[in-house]
Amino acid sequence: MKRLTIGADACTETLALLVTMAWADGRLDDNEKAGVLAASEVLNLTKELRGRIDQILQKPMPLEELLVENLSARDKAFAFVAAAWMSGVDAEVDEKEKALLDQAADLLGLSAARRAELVQVARDLEPLRKGEGSWTKEIVTLFKAIPQRLEGEGDFEVAFE
Repeated sequence: MKRLTIGADACTETLALLVTMAWADGRLDDNEKAGVLAASEVLNLTKELRGRIDQILQKPMPLEELLVENLSARDKAFAFVAAAWMSGVDAEVDEKEKALLDQAADLLGLSAARRAELVQVARDLEPLRKGEGSWTKEIVTLFKAIPQRLEGEGDFEVAFE
């Protein structure tokens, strides 16, 4: 079994990107906030990194303030798939979300071909949405599923460090 590790920085910036996507409609409900905070604990983020997420939950952050320059190509793909998945949460991608997703792709340095490939990965993950209202479970399930889709065939264990 192959072990895939997602580092704390990748988890933090991916959560930050998800929160930024959720803010696209101008509001973030309490259920979304609580789910993201709980997910940050489940993902073993330090108190400092959870504080960064909490700040973004309180006030929208410009996309260009995401700290993505030190992320690997795999981590950037991971973040983009999560954002593309988030944009389809309500089964409809509105224009603000689409524009933000385009900006995220540019920020992450993704080519048009790679972006299209990753959007398809996100669509393939849509059945993960249970509609149970537990953002924590959905985010953690998503974070565990993305690496396996990006890596392809094989038996994987996903760890968050």
